[in-house]
Amino acid sequence: MPLRAAMTAENWTNAYITELEQHIAGLQAAGVGALLSQDLVQADPHDAYLLSDPTGRQFGTLRGQGSAVAAFEQYVRATYPDDHDAVIGLIIGYAKGVKASSWAKMVQVVKEFLVRQRTAPTADGYFWKSIHDAPKTAAEALGDIRTYRTEILGLPRGNMSTDAYELNLRRAVVTWHAFTQELLRCTTFPGNDRQQETVTVVRTESMAALDHFTVARTGAPITADQKEELKLLHGVELSCKRGALESSSLYTIKCINGSVVTETAVPHHRVFALYLTGQPRTVENLTSFFENDTENEVTFMPEGLRFMVKPEAELAYAKPVVDDNPWAR
Repeated sequence: MPLRAAMTAENWTNAYITELEQHIAGLQAAGVGALLSQDLVQADPHDAYLLSDPTGRQFGTLRGQGSAVAAFEQYVRATYPDDHDAVIGLIIGYAKGVKASSWAKMVQVVKEFLVRQRTAPTADGYFWKSIHDAPKTAAEALGDIRTYRTEILGLPRGNMSTDAYELNLRRAVVTWHAFTQELLRCTTFPGNDRQQETVTVVRTESMAALDHFTVARTGAPITADQKEELKLLHGVELSCKRGALESSSLYTIKCINGSVVTETAVPHHRVFALYLTGQPRTVENLTSFFENDTENEVTFMPEGLRFMVKPEAELAYAKPVVDDNPWAR
């Protein structure tokens, strides 16, 4: 489905879609698409997250000298000559924030920005919290984020929507989102279905999180029997209230807050960033975008997406992590 049609169907604003399309076209014109056109494979089954191109170059042109990330930086410098440092700095700030937590201050600022790029659902339709905090109402979270935005962007308190103050944030989010869309369109790698325009990701959940899952078809909550015997959930599409941007993995299971393994097919336009690329402004762009290849992290907007609890044998791409592997069976 064309990008505009897919995003319009999900209530993204026309202004954001138009800007995203413009940057995708700009990246293509700058030759970034050509750098991204490649096939990556899992060279070592024991380290499934380390991908290589046919020449053996790790991560192909997604990292290193002359990489697509280097070309992206040049695109930002040419597009925003007076503000490129600030724009790239905000992208790096997001990547480093995710390394700390999906609820780091900068990550929450990006979440809130993306929520405003859709006309529905409202902020109440997403899950909110802070690092080590209990869940919050949208109103509580947005109040906190107003303070974070002041710290990060220097905005006047109480002003959360004036484009003149958040212009570089907008530029950072939309240009990196556009870069990721071009990567997904051009680069073949395990888990990226370019025909269906989806990326398959896996995520671990705690047993407590099961209390918030519902059966997608009926809206019914998970039963005590299903929670006790997870195999009763295999093949059942589930749903849950999610944050505006969340983290999952591509190829290995990381049991951080729990060991219940779920799998989701994420539409390309919902994917914001992948560990596969180098991080801007690192030495030769060799540092993983999220600074940790082993978590093989992907961040995306999960709101409304269905997922399944799956056993090891049924996962499409994920392989177990040695010493970190109580599987959901």
